[in-house]
Amino acid sequence: MSNNNIGKSIPIKTILLGESGVGKSCIILRFIHNLYIPNHISTILCTCTTKKIAFNNNKDLISFDIWDTAGQEKFRSISKINYRDAEVVILVYDITNEVSFNCIKEYWYPQVKEDCPENAIIALVGSKCDLVDECKVNENEAKAYAESINAIFMTTSSLSNIGIEDLFDTIGKKILSYDDFKEFVQTTKNEKLLEDFQEKEKQEKEEEEKNNNIKQKIKKNKKTKKEDRCCK
Repeated sequence: MSNNNIGKSIPIKTILLGESGVGKSCIILRFIHNLYIPNHISTILCTCTTKKIAFNNNKDLISFDIWDTAGQEKFRSISKINYRDAEVVILVYDITNEVSFNCIKEYWYPQVKEDCPENAIIALVGSKCDLVDECKVNENEAKAYAESINAIFMTTSSLSNIGIEDLFDTIGKKILSYDDFKEFVQTTKNEKLLEDFQEKEKQEKEEEEKNNNIKQKIKKNKKTKKEDRCCK
């Protein structure tokens, strides 16, 4: 995998989801800048960074537009807005925190199924694999779950720089395995546009009905007042 900035690339919206403190920001920092910062401040709202990666001897270029999201419950509704049109979703849990893995199964993946494009690529990532002695999540169980949701599975360590390059390399190769890379991207974006159009159409219809009801009430009131005057 190379990061040469050559030719044109199609942006791939990639979003990391998971509980606060699982290491989403650290994965991005290591991938983008090859840095690790201990005690990284928790993300508030969402941030976006980009890295272009060349594949197949520089014949194919993918621009990963990577969105980091806040895992805290109070920011979940804001995060939800940002992953509706994602082509790639990376679900991150902390291998030393069983609750973070359960939240993937009980909250984050159901949200992805509900809001993300149907053909979005999904990866399940167990972070902090350098803390293997403190592991609370059985890796075979995590692998089985990843297989059940048709997701790429990977364990990573931002501290030790393990698995992160491999993660994006695997995702890139899966994207390029589609018969038509551009068609894959266009399909995911068109689904979002269609949803937005249908929602807008619904709102316009509701607004039209509301205005018609108001007009009918005004007309009825005028008629009632006219009748009252005639009777006097």
